[in-house]
Amino acid sequence: MTVVVIDTNVWISAFLNPEGFPARLIQAGQTGGFSIVSSLPLLDELQEVLLRPRIMRIRRSTEIDVEAFVAAVAAVVQLVPVSGELRLCRDPDDDVILETAIRGNAAFVVSRDEDLTRDLDLNDHLREQSIETITVQRLLDRLELGGAK
Repeated sequence: MTVVVIDTNVWISAFLNPEGFPARLIQAGQTGGFSIVSSLPLLDELQEVLLRPRIMRIRRSTEIDVEAFVAAVAAVVQLVPVSGELRLCRDPDDDVILETAIRGNAAFVVSRDEDLTRDLDLNDHLREQSIETITVQRLLDRLELGGAK
């Protein structure tokens, strides 16, 4: 089964727009289309960002909504331990995503973050470990899960 790490920005997009492509990708993972790995720091980051007043206003969400969403995410991911010691990315905050992918034996890191998707040296290094950074749309297309054609 294909294993993926879903970046926090994709989870947030799915929270803000439950009908969009990120939400469709996540639904496919929840129904067994692929396996999702994550880590506690990524879940903590997700909750912290979703609780920001601006995000809560956009979605008109409550703390209970956020807690329920993060709990639903936690229920469908396989957690892997991370040390926080990996240093690969220009933005050190993104290293936890990469460490999660490496430790979780992920084939893909799904992200909208150009620090991850467009850094050629980083992507060469990840390819050596059989990991590809990919956008939501490209993964939907690759898995034939109904992305826009």
